[in-house]
Amino acid sequence: ISGENETHVFISSGENVHLPCNNALHDCRSTTWNYNRFSHLATVELIILGIKKKDTESHERLSLGSDCSLNIKNITKEDYGLYSCRQYVNDTQHGDGARVYLHVLH
Repeated sequence: ISGENETHVFISSGENVHLPCNNALHDCRSTTWNYNRFSHLATVELIILGIKKKDTESHERLSLGSDCSLNIKNITKEDYGLYSCRQYVNDTQHGDGARVYLHVLH
């Protein structure tokens, strides 16, 4: 998609990673992080409007940084894929989404 921020992050298994959200607003209450594994079409919602979802398999390893970045502890090879950060204001997407491709080296 034209105009969309795209970042590639390369990390080794077992490390912690910081995925930037380049389009964050003044606070993280508008921030939503979604995840797509390349081989699956379904999107997993990880963070919705700044609140971490409890029912994702990796939720205990996730945290939101003060700059609305997504922090993931103890990366596994299953964490690879596309992470997208979007901002919603009054249920309307604000600006372009930021796409972060996570590549896990093992």
